Order: sequence, then C-alpha cells, then structure tokens
Amino acid sequence: MKHLLLPFALALATALTATASSAQDARSSSALAPDALFTRVSPNVWVVQATDAQGKVLASGSAVATGPGTAVTSCQLLAKASTVALKRDNVSYGAALVFPDVARDMCQLRIANFAAPPLGIAPANALQVGMPLYIVGSPRGKELTLGVGMLAGLRRNDAGQLEALQLAAQPEAGLGGAGIFDAQGRLVGLAGGAPAGSASANLAMPASWIAELPTRGQLAIERLAMQPATNSATSPESRTSNQARPSVVEYQLHDRLTNVYRKVVYRADPSTDDRISFNNGGWIEKPGGEVVGLTTAIAGEFDTAMPPGGWARENLTEEAAWRTRYDSTRSGTRINMDLSATVMEDTTLTVGGQEYKVVRIEYRGYTQRFANAGAVGGNQYGRYQAEVWFSRELGRVIRFEAKTRGGASGGAFQVNEALELVSLR
Repeated sequence: MKHLLLPFALALATALTATASSAQDARSSSALAPDALFTRVSPNVWVVQATDAQGKVLASGSAVATGPGTAVTSCQLLAKASTVALKRDNVSYGAALVFPDVARDMCQLRIANFAAPPLGIAPANALQVGMPLYIVGSPRGKELTLGVGMLAGLRRNDAGQLEALQLAAQPEAGLGGAGIFDAQGRLVGLAGGAPAGSASANLAMPASWIAELPTRGQLAIERLAMQPATNSATSPESRTSNQARPSVVEYQLHDRLTNVYRKVVYRADPSTDDRISFNNGGWIEKPGGEVVGLTTAIAGEFDTAMPPGGWARENLTEEAAWRTRYDSTRSGTRINMDLSATVMEDTTLTVGGQEYKVVRIEYRGYTQRFANAGAVGGNQYGRYQAEVWFSRELGRVIRFEAKTRGGASGGAFQVNEALELVSLR
C-alpha cells in the first residue's frame, strides 16, 4: 500500500508546485513594463488649467479621466477659478465642477463631448505597503512624465478608515492631480496639491474615494447653498458686523468612536442688549466670540469641557500661550480641567466649500471626570488634547477636535469628537 501511495504523493506535490508556479507566473505577467504602463494609462491623464474671469491662468496641474465625460483632480488647483479646461497637445475641452470634496482635496469635473478609455480603479484592500507605484502627470501643465515610486504607508483615522496614501518620496513639484497607478495600470490614487517640501507633500488621495464623490460632493453643495450671500468687495470688518448676530448657527458633531454624525443647532433669542443669546439663554456670548454664559451643553465635548470665556481669547497674536484650570458641571458630568494652550499659526480652513482665515490653538493637559456630579473622590484622570480653529472674522470656532481617555471600572471615560461649522444664517 505504501508503494502505491508514494507515487501519488509525489505526483500531487509536483502538481501543486506547478500550480503555484503558474499562479506566480500569471501575477508576474499581469505586471506591465513601465513603458507599456505609460502607453496604457497616459490617454487618461490630461492637463487641467484654471483661469480667472480675465483669462489669467491661476493654476495648472493634472486631471485623470475616469470615464466618459468625467475627470477628477485636486480641488486646490481649482480655487477661485472662473473657468476650467482640460488640455493636451492641440486639444482643449471646457470643464465644469460638479462634485467638490474640498475636505479630501478631490473634485470631479464634467466635460461635454469627452470620451475617455476605460480605467480600472484598484480597490482599497488591494493596497500593500511596499508595492511599486507609477505617477503619471503634467508638472505645472507641461508634457506628461512618468515617475516610479513605492507605497510607504496607509494612513488611517481612529475609526480605521483610510485617510491618505503615504508615498516613499515626494512627487515632482507641480504634479497636483496626477494619477498614481499600480503595476497593472489600475488607478491607486491622486497626487495632492500640497506645496513641495511641505509635511503633506508625500501624501496622496486614495482612488477608492472617487466612488464617494457624488454623495459627498452633493452634500458640500447643499451646505454651500445654505451660506449667506456675501459681497466680495465687502471688508472683513463689515462682514463681522453683519454676521455678529446670526439667527441660526449650525454645526455637525462627529463622534469618531461610534462614527455617528448629528446636527447641532443654536437659535438666536430676541435681542435685548449687546450680548447675543441662543437657545433660550442656554448660550450667551459677546460680539467677538467671548462666551459669558453656558448652561446647556448640546455639542458634546465642545461645550461640556469649554473653559471660562470660550476656547479662544482676544489678542491671540499677542498672547502665544496660557494655562487654564477650571471645573464645571454640565450634562450631569462634573469635570476638572488643567490645560496649557498654545497659539500655533494663522492659516485658512475650508468648511462647507467656503474658505475662512483662522487661528489654530492647541490645548494639552489633563482632565478628571465624575459621572456622578456630586462625587468628590476617585482618581478618574486622563490626558487631554484639543485642536481649535477660531475665525476672528466670524467671532467663533469653526472647527473643534478633542480626545481624552482615562479612568477605570465604572468611572472610565473616552472621548474622540470633531465639531465643524455647517452654516450661519
């Protein structure tokens, strides 16, 4: 019997080896040589050019055609543009922005009478650190180039969702919107529009986000439509005066632990003095943003843990750092806070398709919490960190992020939230 089984075992091992070898050969044969890959994908990569109302070129970069009449590119290339065109050789097509996703720096264009070859998109689960990547684009609108690189990492948020592709090396300057392909010629991602040498210049946008563009882009358009109309010639001072007493301030709160979003609305009360009151006196502030009264917490950590006066101070450029210690009881939770605040930089932040000038403030320190507001003992401490983006023009926080975790047993607590302004009206 042993003599009969031995030849069978040898034949089976030989067959398995041959099968594995054939599978490996198939995978190898599916990989394209760089020149063949460039030939296959280059018809889908175009120059994108943004111009103002007077025809002045504001930005040039790359766009990737993803299907008949559609292309995607970096939103940063389209900022303040009156017209957008796709160009290559002596051919030019007018394009229109249809789905903006500024938060992810990915925008979809619609191009009339535009035909593009089929383009495969690599699924997110096919991405592996160390895989070779090929970047095809038009540096600052010049002729197409081919760059060879490698996937160095997959950036994920606390919920495990893919936030960015980390490239082993920064792409050539001016390659915003360029296509990043795998060895089979499938689109893996888009090069971002960050300036060369910046901390995010080696980060790219996953191509798997393209499928989400219609939904996210439509939501951004709806938010933008809710913004009050502004005259571009109006000074920041007059805009501040006009927006000092909004009837409604709407935020969106994202609990990153549960991935649940909910609307937070502050409705203005009838005015009696120079103070601005919302939600039947639950929130009272002065013009400029100083909070002088807070009795109802509806925006999670933002108002539950808010320092006296609010998360920002006057003369932020003059007071670069401060320490604040306080305690409060809101929403049934008693908290003690010991925080150090540092003004980091003036920057711009795009929220709901609208760009704001903001100052970013960083908070670091500790918190102690008691689920029972009357408790006095316990050692429920946790490290605390928060990022605040404050608009002097609007006199309010337009984005807030906070994380903390601590305590044990029945007193354990954990927070990971982001609050973002949706509209003033």
